[in-house]
Amino acid sequence: MRQGTPIACIAIAHWRARLELARRPELAERVGVIVDRSGGRAVVVDHLPAASSLTLGKSLRQALSLHSEATILEADEPYYRQAFEQMLSALDSISDRVEGAELGIGYVGVNGLATMHGGEAELHEALLRAASEYLKPRLGLGPNKFTSLVAAQVRGRVRGRVRGRANVTTVPSDAAAFLAPHSIDLLPCASELKEDLRRFGLATMGAVASQEPQALLDRFGREGRRVWELANGIDERPLRPRAYKEPVTETLSLPPESTSLQLLRAAVDTLLQRVYAQPRMQGRYVETATLTCVLEDAPTWERTFHFKTKLGDWRRTAEIIQARLEVEHPQAPVEAMTITLANLSGASGEQLSFFPDLRHDRERRLLETERQLQARLNGKHSLHRLVEVAPWHPLPELRALQVSIDPSAGDGMRSLTTPEIVAVREGPTQEPRAVQIGERWREVTRIEDQWSFDLWWRPTPVTRSYYRVSQANGNQLTLFREQCEDRWYRQDASS
Repeated sequence: MRQGTPIACIAIAHWRARLELARRPELAERVGVIVDRSGGRAVVVDHLPAASSLTLGKSLRQALSLHSEATILEADEPYYRQAFEQMLSALDSISDRVEGAELGIGYVGVNGLATMHGGEAELHEALLRAASEYLKPRLGLGPNKFTSLVAAQVRGRVRGRVRGRANVTTVPSDAAAFLAPHSIDLLPCASELKEDLRRFGLATMGAVASQEPQALLDRFGREGRRVWELANGIDERPLRPRAYKEPVTETLSLPPESTSLQLLRAAVDTLLQRVYAQPRMQGRYVETATLTCVLEDAPTWERTFHFKTKLGDWRRTAEIIQARLEVEHPQAPVEAMTITLANLSGASGEQLSFFPDLRHDRERRLLETERQLQARLNGKHSLHRLVEVAPWHPLPELRALQVSIDPSAGDGMRSLTTPEIVAVREGPTQEPRAVQIGERWREVTRIEDQWSFDLWWRPTPVTRSYYRVSQANGNQLTLFREQCEDRWYRQDASS
C-alpha cells in the first residue's frame, strides 16, 4: 500500500435492505420499506431498490402516500447488528485495526498489509470477500476516514484513480480536488446545516472548500469550520480499533409452537447452565447478558440485561432474566433462543456463603453419575430433567419436555410424547380396528376411551380424534387420527 493511503473503508449501501433481500429474494422486484417502530412512531430506516424515490427518515404514513402498494417490513435490528458484527469479525482476521461505524460501514488500517497478502489487488480482494459478495460492498482507500468513506460511496462517479476493479476506488494525492465535485450530502453533519449551506450557494464540497474558514466559523460555528476541513480532505479523527470482546454464547432450539412462558423460563435455565459450564467461564463473573429469540414469522426479539453486581452463578442470573420475562416476553412462537454473556471479569461482586449449598452438591453428584453412564454407553446422555412447560395444553407433546442434566449436552429440549406415525386399519366410522406394530398387525380388541378436539384458531390448525385401545395381549396404546392430514399417530402417555 502506497504511503498516504493508510485507511480503507468498506461501505455497503442499504445494509438492512440487502440483508432482507438475502433472506427473502422474492421481494427483489417489489416496492418495499423497512420500518422501525422502537421510537414510538413508525419511521422508514431503509427501502428496497424499487422504492428508490423514498427518503429515509420519513414516517410510514408519508411513505405510503407516495407508494400505497408498498410492502412493509418490520426492522430486525438485532439481526442487522449481528450480521454487521460478523463482517467486522471477518475484517479482524485481515487487520488488527478495525473500526465499526454505522451499520454497513467499517474502517480498516491497511498500512503494511499489501506485502502480507501478495500485493494491493490481493489485499483488496480479501477485504471485499470479508463483506460477502451478495452485499455488493464497495472499497475506498484514502489518507483518512472521511476521504476513504467518500471514495467507497461514489464508485462510478469519481474522477480519481480506480485501481484493480470497478468497486475499489483510491483517493489521489490531491484529496481536495477529488472531493470538490461531490455533493455536500456526503458530509457527516446535520441536515439543517446542509440546508443552510445550500442557501448560501454551497452545494458541493469544492464550494465549501473555497470559502474562508473563519467566515464559515463565524456563520455556522464549530461545525462550519469542521465541514470546511472535511471538504479540503482534512480529517484528524484517529482510527479507533474495536475493543476486544470475549462473549460466551450458547444457543438452544425449541420445539415447535413454543409460546409458553414456563417453557421460555426452562430454556433460560438450560442455556445458562450450559454457558456457565463452559471452560472459559470457570472463575469468571459477568456484568451483561443478552437474550435473543428467533421468532416464527416475526422480527428477532432481543433484550440486554446489565447487572448491578457481577454474577458468577447461573441461578442468580436466571432469576433476574426470568423476572424480566414475567413482564416482557416474546409475543410469537420462539424457534431458537441464544444467551450471550459479556463484560467478563475474574472478580466477584457477591459475598461468599459459609453454608454448604445442598442443591448444588446434589446436582454435582447427579452429573458425576451421568458422566459415568456416558462412559459405559458410548457418550449417550442417560439422565434428564422433566420440565413441565404447559400442563394445561391439549396437545400432549407440548405439556412437558426433557432436558439433559449434563450442561455440555448439545441437544435441545425434547418432548416426552412425540407422536409417531403408524398404519391403522379403520372401521366404518374411522375408528381403529388394527394397528401395525413393527412388521405385525395387532387387532384392537376394545376401545377403552375416546376424545377429540379442534384447535382451528392456530396458525396450523389441529383437529384430532384420540383413542385409548386395548390389544389381545392386554397392552394398551393411545392412537389419534389427525383429520387435517388424514393420518394416524401413536402417542403413549397422552393423558
